[in-house]
Amino acid sequence: MWIHYPIFALVLLFLWLWLETARLRITAVKRGELSLKAVNYVLKDEMNDRTRLYGNSYDNQYQQPILFICLLALLHIESIASIGWYMLAFIFVVSRYWHCYEHIRSTNIRKRTVAFALSSLSLFGGWIAWFTLMILG
Repeated sequence: MWIHYPIFALVLLFLWLWLETARLRITAVKRGELSLKAVNYVLKDEMNDRTRLYGNSYDNQYQQPILFICLLALLHIESIASIGWYMLAFIFVVSRYWHCYEHIRSTNIRKRTVAFALSSLSLFGGWIAWFTLMILG
C-alpha cells in the first residue's frame, strides 16, 4: 500500500537524526566537552551549537510528523487513496526533510520557515480534508 512509503521515509529521518544526535553527544562526552549531567538533564546551554541543533531537530520530528502518521493510519483503515492524498504525503515528507536540513544548518531562518509552513499547510489541509470526507461522506 502506498501509505507505507511516506511513513518509512519519516522513520528513516527519525532514525538518522537519532543516531547523529547520539553520536554527537557521545563524542562530546568522550572529549570532555559535555558532562554526563548535561546529557542526562538535556542541558542544551552546555552543548555546542551543532549538537544542540541536531537534538532540537530530532525533538521537532515528534510533533507534526506523528499527527501526519496518524492521518495516514486513518486513510489506511478506511482504504482511502487518490492522487491528492499521494501528493499531500509527498509534499509533507519532502518539506519535513527540507525543514530538517535547514534546521541543522541553522543558516537561513526564512527557508526553514517556508519548509515548516509547507509541512503545516499540508498536514492541517489533510486533516481538514479527512474531517470533511468523514462528515460529508
